[in-house]
Amino acid sequence: MTLFPELEEDAARAARFQLGASDMPTVNDEFNRTCVRLDLDPERSGIFTHDEVTLQISEDDLRVFNDCAARIAPGTPALGAEQIAAAARRLARAVGQGNESRFIQIRMRRAGEIRAILMDSAWAVDPAVVGRMQDLIGYFDGPVALVPLEVPAVGGLDRALLVDMAMEGLRAELDEYADFCRYRAAEAQRLGVSVALVDIDRERWSLERSEELRLERLVRRGGSGYAKGGHAEVFHVS
Repeated sequence: MTLFPELEEDAARAARFQLGASDMPTVNDEFNRTCVRLDLDPERSGIFTHDEVTLQISEDDLRVFNDCAARIAPGTPALGAEQIAAAARRLARAVGQGNESRFIQIRMRRAGEIRAILMDSAWAVDPAVVGRMQDLIGYFDGPVALVPLEVPAVGGLDRALLVDMAMEGLRAELDEYADFCRYRAAEAQRLGVSVALVDIDRERWSLERSEELRLERLVRRGGSGYAKGGHAEVFHVS
């Protein structure tokens, strides 16, 4: 038995991985895990059995993937077909046959947030990151799929890896947008209207949140700011 079979050397190189192994390593589901920490080393990716799936990874498709990675995460080293296959093998063993990968699910949800932020007219995306977001969603909506969604356990792994690569540069923007959405939802509840009817954009949210934070700081200091000017005595408790 060959431990690490070679990929075929034609235009559609075959990357094979096992989907059912009895010895399941654990996977850390925290989102801060990066594609580097998801081990991509082919030589440590496991033993093959007869129960395997074949990925056809063409050079052209791999080039599209790596070009996207370079745009959304500048400086990211290009990945080879062997590394994608190694990640698929390792993740498939960790997940187990018949299960779905939390590693992929979490990153697909983050991709959904990125899509939502681009579609929300109330949020002006930071120009420094909007291009990266558009490139990432463009890959999702494009024809290339190194690991098709229908592949058991690891379908969409290539998309999840791209999300992972991009998050270092996008996390701050997504966190701010999440806070904006919470604030907008609270305003809708306060006004008794739907979220769509709340008239607020990023600039107004930023100003109002800054004022809230200023007042919170005053309260934490004991509310001394309210007593300035000699007006504190107008409040009496009887």
